[in-house]
Amino acid sequence: MPFLKKKEMPPKISPERLYRSIPVITPGLEYEEDAKGIIRILVPVKSGTQTIRMAKIKLDGIGSRIWKKIDGKTSISEIVQWMKKEFIITEREAEISLSMFIKSLVDKKLVALILPPPKPGTPEVQEEIERIRFEIKELEKAYKKKKVDEKTYREIRERYEEAIKELEEKEM
Repeated sequence: MPFLKKKEMPPKISPERLYRSIPVITPGLEYEEDAKGIIRILVPVKSGTQTIRMAKIKLDGIGSRIWKKIDGKTSISEIVQWMKKEFIITEREAEISLSMFIKSLVDKKLVALILPPPKPGTPEVQEEIERIRFEIKELEKAYKKKKVDEKTYREIRERYEEAIKELEEKEM
């Protein structure tokens, strides 16, 4: 039986911190809206560094309405409150539905989350340092596979390292 390598997962983020995060549409991602308000996200399909075609991901009516709330300013908690009123559902139903939707968008790299800074003196600080180190490893893999150019790799890595240094200094 072959040995299967377990995929490394990023460190968990506390639900409270996730709730305060702000979803943003991935920079450069294009989408269109039809006359009925339905969103189609245009995703480049690549072969190496070459874009060979554009795939379209069509959101349903609810997904389209939520997509329009992802403006880089509105937090997850604010979207939950909007959903609660808009769809006449409980807060828990809104949280579960939204978290599943956002997770699928993040997994497809259509949306990223801007996390609020961790509270000093809490376990969140060490979790954030671990999460950034995980991101550095993922960045290195992407660079080795030539999915990220050298300039971008160095800039992002430098920012990650600065963030770790800041977090560590605040904890001293």
